[in-house]
Amino acid sequence: MAVDFTNLKNQLDSFGKEVVRRAKKNLSAAGKGGGNLEKSIKFEVVEDGDGYSVKFFMADYGTFVDKGVKGAGGTIKTGDHKGSWGGRRHYINWKGKRQDSPYKYGTGTGQKGGMKKGISSFIRKKGLQPRSAGGQYMTTAGLRAAIMRVLWIKGIHGISFFQNSLMLGMKNFGKDLMGALKEDIIKGLTTVK
Repeated sequence: MAVDFTNLKNQLDSFGKEVVRRAKKNLSAAGKGGGNLEKSIKFEVVEDGDGYSVKFFMADYGTFVDKGVKGAGGTIKTGDHKGSWGGRRHYINWKGKRQDSPYKYGTGTGQKGGMKKGISSFIRKKGLQPRSAGGQYMTTAGLRAAIMRVLWIKGIHGISFFQNSLMLGMKNFGKDLMGALKEDIIKGLTTVK
């Protein structure tokens, strides 16, 4: 007897759509929406050996935005970020618990030159252009170096945009998923051929 899991697949599809919708909404609410990261968030319901899985996809750097990146720690002597920093950063996981970021600047595991490239892109996107005391435009190299130093020392707090949407999706769809599975099994038992 083969059981048709149509109801379960439909519920998993609804779950995936809702998690993606909320993740995109959370990004926008945090002021980080509308870009490549938001466009890259997708899901797929796949059949595997044990049943079905919902797989989520996003741009590689999305996990750093979601879970944050620990800084190396240190002292910043001037500017808005003046002070000593430990570099510890955290996020709220899908279970609602505060957790330290698993990522840290300086581990050598990231793409070589990735931070420099990302900061340069950020400066261009925001239209930031430093000027001298006389008002003449200067290169962005110094600004990029200053931003990179602050990030390297302080790190980046995670905004939990995906973790939060996953938590809400699990709360809202948990009972529905079990109900759909039960429905499919009962239907399979009553329609024996």
